[in-house]
Amino acid sequence: MASSKNILLVLFPGFNTLDMNGPYEVLRKTKGGDLFKITVAAESEITTSCEGVHVKRDIPLDDALISRLADYDILVIPGGTPEPVDAQVAQIGGPFLNLLLAFSRLQSAGTADGKHGRVLLSICTGAIFLGALGVFNNLFCTTHWGSYDRLKTHVRVAAAQSAGSAPGTVVASRFVDAGVNANGLRIISSGGVSCGIDASLYIVKLFADEEVAKAVAQQLDYAWRKTEGFVVL
Repeated sequence: MASSKNILLVLFPGFNTLDMNGPYEVLRKTKGGDLFKITVAAESEITTSCEGVHVKRDIPLDDALISRLADYDILVIPGGTPEPVDAQVAQIGGPFLNLLLAFSRLQSAGTADGKHGRVLLSICTGAIFLGALGVFNNLFCTTHWGSYDRLKTHVRVAAAQSAGSAPGTVVASRFVDAGVNANGLRIISSGGVSCGIDASLYIVKLFADEEVAKAVAQQLDYAWRKTEGFVVL
């Protein structure tokens, strides 16, 4: 089994708590917390979710963090309700979107198929950020079912701004493993809210194995809907 992996989970004002806590719970439960090491970053010391929950960051989300993104193997991006997500999308050039874009451009040295290389995971409407940045160009993706049309608009605009790129293809699925991009980075997106748990169990399967993922699901008393994901081979 591979050595422990460093995960960066980034927050923004108005994020959804289950989008954060679902993946956090799954990944922290894996192998007693030894396989994945999670760090929470945000621009503010305290970030308030759309439900009113206050979360304290581990580290600042700033230019210094962006400069050392190569220290992280997996980036997890939660979603939120439309208004705070759109507010972040409007801040092109800000630290939050700059970090997402910088991670999407990192080189990933994994196995031949990218299985154990870097992973970029969006949860729910977190996919809107990646769609707007062009990360889904030429790839399959998904988001919360209520935001399919919003994501389709963003991927069309992003592709039009990038010569030779086709818009990302939005599909109805609990999660989508779109394969690796040109840099070898694996791009995974999940559907609405609880779908982030399924996508996170899938990541456990990638970095450990299916039996480990099943054990985590059993510990959580969660019925893993693993066959409802879409994996590009």
